[in-house]
Amino acid sequence: MIRKLNKEDISSCARIFVKAFSEAAWGCSWTEEKAEEYLSDYVQNPKFIGFVSENEGIIDGALFACEKVCWNANEVHVDEMFVAPERQKSGIGKALADASKSYCKEKGLAGIVLYTAEAAPAKLFYEKNGFKVSDGVICMYWI
Repeated sequence: MIRKLNKEDISSCARIFVKAFSEAAWGCSWTEEKAEEYLSDYVQNPKFIGFVSENEGIIDGALFACEKVCWNANEVHVDEMFVAPERQKSGIGKALADASKSYCKEKGLAGIVLYTAEAAPAKLFYEKNGFKVSDGVICMYWI
């Protein structure tokens, strides 16, 4: 079951986030406390959009996003999407992505934007679910 995420879900989401992103493919090392702080920042955004997957009352996946102003029509920017490792490949990620697509359609938004690591398994998941690699957009950073 997919439902809207609320602030009370953050602790459960943080536990899943740590499991999902501490995999070797991501090269990350999270604590639950740091993950809870990280995810809580997103919920503070007044344009926050979030969904969780729940199975028998237990959260097993989540999507954290926000609506952003864009020149023609606003867009959904997905910040984080994750599924408990033991529940991956069971349709939860697709259901979460579909929930964000439905939100987009209901609100008449332009589309969905997200970033993922090129070498991570998530890229193939997103491509399989209709997302395209953007031409002409690069990610830049400063350290």
